[in-house]
Amino acid sequence: MMNQKQMNQEQNQQAAEQSQQRAEEKKKRQETKAQFAEMMGQVQELNALGKYAEAAKLASQAVALEPMNARAYTWWGLSLVKSGKTPEALEKFDQSSRLDPNQTKNYYYWGLALLLDKHSEQAIDKFENALLLDPENSKAYASWGVALNHLGKYDEAIKKLEEALAQNSYNQQAYGVLVDAHFHRGQYQQAWEVAARARKNKITIAQASLKRLSDASPEPR
Repeated sequence: MMNQKQMNQEQNQQAAEQSQQRAEEKKKRQETKAQFAEMMGQVQELNALGKYAEAAKLASQAVALEPMNARAYTWWGLSLVKSGKTPEALEKFDQSSRLDPNQTKNYYYWGLALLLDKHSEQAIDKFENALLLDPENSKAYASWGVALNHLGKYDEAIKKLEEALAQNSYNQQAYGVLVDAHFHRGQYQQAWEVAARARKNKITIAQASLKRLSDASPEPR
């Protein structure tokens, strides 16, 4: 049988081993966290450089390191969208939302992916969620307007696009789609007024939109 001294020594040794194990585990977590942060930074850089396939591959590796990180799934999805792999991207945005349902960017990019996949009604739901989290998000309002425009709901689209411009008077997308929405409603005067507002803010409207409008009703002088 062990005496008290031997028992104390064994307990001390066990405590030291447990402490060392915890320290090693902590160090490993910190190294993993640092590696993950570096990889996500590289994912963003690759996207900025237009290297979307590489970004998607690296994002998948980042997810393998941190499988519960919602932001990594969002960036993976975004990289896949830009790589032309929209159906796969939709799965990543969905997974990101399951991990963290309070991400404005995830809902916004998810909505854009759905728009690209011609699912305008579903896209609207995502833009609405984005705006619940960030009520002053001009891009989300503009994209909601785009979806409504695709659905032929021009009056509703005009309201969302004007809200986008109320939040950011330099939102180029909003001006272009707003001109088109007024055109489809036969509101040529209003369309030219939007074009004039755009010019005042040094925003370029697509030449095709302006030509179509000009053919229907010459610009007032």
